[in-house]
Amino acid sequence: LKKMKNNLMRILDIVISIFFLAILSPLILIISILIFLIDGRPIIYKQIRIGYLGKKFKIFKFRTMKNKNIKNKKKRLTKLGKLIRRLSLDEIPQFINVLKKDMSIVGPRPLPELNEKIINKKLRIMRRNVLPGITGMSQINYTGKFRKLEDKVKLDIKFIQEFSVYNYFKILIKTPIVLIIRLLKNKSSIIN
Repeated sequence: LKKMKNNLMRILDIVISIFFLAILSPLILIISILIFLIDGRPIIYKQIRIGYLGKKFKIFKFRTMKNKNIKNKKKRLTKLGKLIRRLSLDEIPQFINVLKKDMSIVGPRPLPELNEKIINKKLRIMRRNVLPGITGMSQINYTGKFRKLEDKVKLDIKFIQEFSVYNYFKILIKTPIVLIIRLLKNKSSIIN
């Protein structure tokens, strides 16, 4: 039953990713051209993240920071980068990560190597037993206030323990709604 559920999730991931990449292809092209015109290459930013069973992979995002090495991260953001982040459009290339099976659409966010900061080894292992996601329980429950890593991990574990097709779609449907609400409240992206 678990294998059947995992196969269904994988099929959903592939179909939904291809659908979004096709629908968003004009936007992907526009963003790529604008990034190139404003600050050259690279258009895609790659960062090492921890994924399934602790395996490292390169996560893809649209580059939002200037090529120059500026210490202040806020000053490194381009004006386009601020807009892209605010609209969570920098996450679009992660659908490629989903097709590569580095990620799922729904799951715990892949943390940088700071994943070791999760002190509870059992929770750390549990969190790594599923593919990381573009969105997840932690993201749809983000209110804009600072949260401790433990609070994010608790929500991730809740998703893993209650893993179902229903929860997959619930999170998938709720994500754009939460994004729109946060945008209207003039908050930054929920995907972090």
